[in-house]
Amino acid sequence: MLSIRALVYAGGSEFGKYMPRFYKYLEIGLQNFKEYQVFALSVEVVGDVCRALGDKILPFCDGIMSHLLTGLSSGVMHPSVTPLIVSCFGDIGIAIGEQFEKYLPCAMPMIQVASEIFAKTTDTDNNYGNQLRRGIFDAYSGILRGLKNSNSDLMLPHVGHLLQAIELVFRDKMREESVSKAAVAAMGDLAHTLGPRAKILFKDRPFYADFLQECLDSDDYKMKELAAWAQKMIESVFVCGRPGTKRRKLLVSYLK
Repeated sequence: MLSIRALVYAGGSEFGKYMPRFYKYLEIGLQNFKEYQVFALSVEVVGDVCRALGDKILPFCDGIMSHLLTGLSSGVMHPSVTPLIVSCFGDIGIAIGEQFEKYLPCAMPMIQVASEIFAKTTDTDNNYGNQLRRGIFDAYSGILRGLKNSNSDLMLPHVGHLLQAIELVFRDKMREESVSKAAVAAMGDLAHTLGPRAKILFKDRPFYADFLQECLDSDDYKMKELAAWAQKMIESVFVCGRPGTKRRKLLVSYLK
């Protein structure tokens, strides 16, 4: 799988012509629940392929999503794999855009269960908790971005859970900076995708203003710029019309 990741990175969109032959080996890895390191690496490869192929991965998504969902619900998967699977939903969401709609009824409950798990993590689980939080926020961001130009109303029943999770992160002063960046990006994506429809959500959870101010006061320039972008997106929610700014290009690299 490591060599495949290198090929995907080097080949980019051209890797698509090898995908039909490669997919059977990817499936083997995604069904290997006992050797969780193999499964985890296979999930990471899915993310690489999504970024390389974009919507050309669509013919393989039914099988991939089935294996990811089975892995999450199996009860035998090593906990360290959960953040990778959840984050992978976001990679798929970005890659296939509005076509992710068919997976929402299965994927969103799993993401919400993951949110409940991280809400119960303790200080002794801090590393795992931070990984899970990043995975959850990356998932929401990717799915929101993918649905932005189509039926984004489908996310309205779910984004309340997202803001609940972000507020928990805001209250946790032991969080990693990477978690803050992922949370702020998810807030910005929520506002950017839903526009004025998100107004009531932010009005009901005013913590976001303090969170953004905390990030704007950070010594990390990337954090400050990401928070400024999210603040602009949220401010646009409270005025008429959709935000006219372009989707950030440089800021996404700050989450890596």
